[in-house]
Amino acid sequence: MAGFCQNVRLHLGRMLTAKPMLALWILLALLEIVTAPLWWATPFLLAATTSQSLSESFGWWAAAEVLLTAPPLIYAARRRRLPVAGVLLNIPCVYATKAVNVCYAWKALIVELVLVPLRLSKGLTVYEKGRPAIPAAR
Repeated sequence: MAGFCQNVRLHLGRMLTAKPMLALWILLALLEIVTAPLWWATPFLLAATTSQSLSESFGWWAAAEVLLTAPPLIYAARRRRLPVAGVLLNIPCVYATKAVNVCYAWKALIVELVLVPLRLSKGLTVYEKGRPAIPAAR
């Protein structure tokens, strides 16, 4: 994630004019990183600011989550000839992965897009495009 954010910092300005569609997708990825915690907090915010109970607001949130998540997973499972039920049963595992990814993404976002421009951090000290060299087999 630090490499992604470093590339955003270094190349987004030129990309906006040279490749605007790619820049749009990158900005949408950044928006997803920023808004993910808000989306996860939605049931609690609804319960705190409306007359809905926590279980009721969590039910609405879970229904929206299923409606947004299930169709692409079902399509992908059918396309790859995987058992749809098995794919759908793994949905809860996605949330643990998302939580870890969001922690790393927020750290990278703060360091590379906030602290480095303010000269409060060095961020990634070496910019490497692509993969590092693999040592030759002996």
